[in-house]
Amino acid sequence: MRNNVRLSKAQIDQSALALLTFLGQNRHDRTFEYPFGYSYPTNCCESVSLILTYLLEEKYNLKTVEIVKGKKRLKYEFHYWVRVGDLHYDLTAHQFPRRKPIIGALAHPLFFKFPDWEIEKGRDFVERDQVIEAYRHGVIPF
Repeated sequence: MRNNVRLSKAQIDQSALALLTFLGQNRHDRTFEYPFGYSYPTNCCESVSLILTYLLEEKYNLKTVEIVKGKKRLKYEFHYWVRVGDLHYDLTAHQFPRRKPIIGALAHPLFFKFPDWEIEKGRDFVERDQVIEAYRHGVIPF
């Protein structure tokens, strides 16, 4: 992991936790609309990963943020999470039984349930400008 990311891990973790709290409240308040937000944390891992990625890039000017798409072999099941350097963030991991959100972990058993990994390049599922505008206006805490 690069030094600038390591130095700000505590800040990144704190921001991710603030977003996590907001997403839970937003499920009921519907302050910010995004795909499948009404069912958070279920079925919205791609949306939440995009939101987290946009916010990390905006607030911390990070260029190393990647969205990981993990897939199960021989099944059409997949899951998304965010990687910053060597650290993984999954703000929807608690949609799975006996799981908690993952904040800044080097590894986690959940990720190995989706053993085929690729970097997701598509970013059209959630509008970046809407996320950044909501963040800048204090709607989305980060």
